[in-house]
Amino acid sequence: MSITDEHIFPFCVTAHSFNHDKSQVAVCPNSNEVHIYARSGTQWTPLHVLKEHDLLVTSVDWAPRTNRIVTCSQDKNAYVWTLDEPTNVWKPTLVHLRINRAATQAKWSPMEDKFAVASGDKCVAICYFGEDNDWWVSKHIKKPIASTVLCIDWHPNNVLIACGSTDMKARVFSAYIKGVDQKPAASVWGERLPFNTVCGEFESPSGGWVHSIGFSPDGESVAFASHDSSLTVATPATGEVTSVRSPNLPFKSLVWTDQSTIAVSGHDCSPMIYAYDGTTWRLVKRLGEDDKNRRSATASPSNNNTAFNLFRQMDSRNQPAKTSTSTGDGSLKSVHQNTITELHRDPAGNPSDISTSGLDGRLIQWNIQA
Repeated sequence: MSITDEHIFPFCVTAHSFNHDKSQVAVCPNSNEVHIYARSGTQWTPLHVLKEHDLLVTSVDWAPRTNRIVTCSQDKNAYVWTLDEPTNVWKPTLVHLRINRAATQAKWSPMEDKFAVASGDKCVAICYFGEDNDWWVSKHIKKPIASTVLCIDWHPNNVLIACGSTDMKARVFSAYIKGVDQKPAASVWGERLPFNTVCGEFESPSGGWVHSIGFSPDGESVAFASHDSSLTVATPATGEVTSVRSPNLPFKSLVWTDQSTIAVSGHDCSPMIYAYDGTTWRLVKRLGEDDKNRRSATASPSNNNTAFNLFRQMDSRNQPAKTSTSTGDGSLKSVHQNTITELHRDPAGNPSDISTSGLDGRLIQWNIQA
């Protein structure tokens, strides 16, 4: 493991997204704005500020090929931002979301011809450009979602979408839009895929809100992280659903780095790498910590209450809990010093490179193979 780049912003970072060559990054500073920074040597310098939302921006996603940015917010709106080259100004286009609750996450599809917006309105808005009206319109995936949708991810075929919600379920739906998508080939998720078809439904052993979800690179499996500190991987072709309980605090974000490796991060402040050994998924490394500080992926049952005990210590003493990953002065031995809010894979497709952002203001790029 090695850190290839690190920068500390003067604010907590709730979301981030790089452009295609990682020369620029868009960050959400826990406000109604999105700040774009450009790399200048070893530092990042302010370049643009996107101001259109009225409330907290919850997600930003930068399309690498079309160079468009989509943002969504607690103000129930989403905008598609396009850079006007002559003036070097980012211009917003309002998306017709038709939701009555906060938007929680936005993500471009692989072909970048549509995007999805998760929301607290018990639905996922699948958005595409309506040529007739010359604006972005949406269709809603609703049933059987029973609560807020927290996370989404697109299948490589550009049609299927996975979502996780606070009804403790992870689901895979068809987001096929007639006139926009080509008919997808048959897969392990189904053959006939009209819009809103439920292709799979899963949950972790102990339940819990699903904070993050992602398809494997080949689209054959889906992984999701729940608030019960578990990582679950489902593979419909074999009918196998494997869950790994972690003794750590809950994960907030995950990405597949390759077909047998998943990176996760969250409240425990250290990115962790899980690998499939042919039988099950195991924790193989914690990034940014010495080997002696790694926790075992096969912890004894007595450690299952570790997460609860950590929160209780912090609450009762009003200070960071002293753990095996903390120092005597209360600081952590990990690089991040607070919750990791988001984890991304490399936009250029390098499976070894990931990036993390956190409430400590740090934006870190990692190479997990070094």
